[in-house]
Amino acid sequence: MIRVALRNPYLVIVLILAILLVGLTVAARMPTDILPIFKTPAVQILTLYPGMPTETMERDITNRLERWTSQANGVALQESKSLIGVSVVRDYFRPDIDPNTALSQVSSLAISDLYYLPPGTIPPMVMPYDPTASMPLAVLTISSDSMNETQLYDVAYFNIRNMLSGITGTIAPAVFGGRIRRILVYVDPNRLAAHGMSPLDVANGLRQWNTLIPTGDAKIGPTDYMILTNGMAPTVDAINDFPLKIVNGAPIFVKDIGIAKDTYQIQTNVVHVNGRREVYIPVYRQPGANTIQVVEGLKDALPRIQARIPPGIDLRVIFDQSVYVRRSLGSLEREALLGAVLAALMVLIFLGSARSTVVIFLPDHSAFDSRCVDRPVRDGKYPEQHDTRRSRAGGRKARGRLHRRA
Repeated sequence: MIRVALRNPYLVIVLILAILLVGLTVAARMPTDILPIFKTPAVQILTLYPGMPTETMERDITNRLERWTSQANGVALQESKSLIGVSVVRDYFRPDIDPNTALSQVSSLAISDLYYLPPGTIPPMVMPYDPTASMPLAVLTISSDSMNETQLYDVAYFNIRNMLSGITGTIAPAVFGGRIRRILVYVDPNRLAAHGMSPLDVANGLRQWNTLIPTGDAKIGPTDYMILTNGMAPTVDAINDFPLKIVNGAPIFVKDIGIAKDTYQIQTNVVHVNGRREVYIPVYRQPGANTIQVVEGLKDALPRIQARIPPGIDLRVIFDQSVYVRRSLGSLEREALLGAVLAALMVLIFLGSARSTVVIFLPDHSAFDSRCVDRPVRDGKYPEQHDTRRSRAGGRKARGRLHRRA
């Protein structure tokens, strides 16, 4: 190999440059993360039925979804978890199955099973699953001095969350904190009993009178008229005039037994940031996405999001997992540099050769004397062969001196 390298110096230079170029390209494109990329396709099915007991969720929803989705081609393992009102089923596929194919199969099977689930079950949500991305990469907080928690939740859920979905590699599944807006009818039980009505009569009356049914068109003479019958209340106060039931020939309105209010449902989670109530959105990464790129994309998008939401709202990133990734990479770089310094120090102490010490820090160790390029071969030998013998002899003399000193 040494003879080939000496006879083809330009080839050696080209190979060194090619290795250097490929190394720099790979280093620039190499994904950097704490955990390796999870390449095995996995799909998660999330089904909600608020208030359903755990045993019923497992028997009537989780077990059915497991049986139906197990028919997908390539399912290797299934996991499930049932909570109050929540069913989670995870299907793990073989590595040779395409992730998009796995997702489409499970989606079609889960939706087809909806017919057999208990009435009122929310349609299953099917999404890719990555066990290495179970923790959020960043937490985005939304606060304001001029808006209440209900308004903040609406802005976060209907506006900001949709904008975050446009960032490459991000998933923003939910909003925590705040109050969910609801139009509620508060019923007086005494007035309700006085009219001989039950809460079910109120619910049926509201459902009957608050409807939107397409009616089509009406052709009158040469003109075709589009008929719009919007039965939904334009304002909250209009709900108070809904007739609920006919009692003794007289209609009973909502205002006769209670009042409709624009309010919020019972709050089940509260978020405090520095002692202040706020709303936050956890940001996860999609399978195969890079942590640093996702967080940088989120921070770059914040000015654009801030310009499109109502004024007076403050957006801040209070948790950033890319910091730990960068610290880990910095630690690796410091350890590599420390190892090189220690190796060079050992060479300098035991061999006493400054040239060998410098070689450790060079990117390539196959350096050669440039005189090989300029000087021709004489008598079938390269001029450097004599120098090599002299250097070897000098090395033996140096080692002899070291032994004598010892």
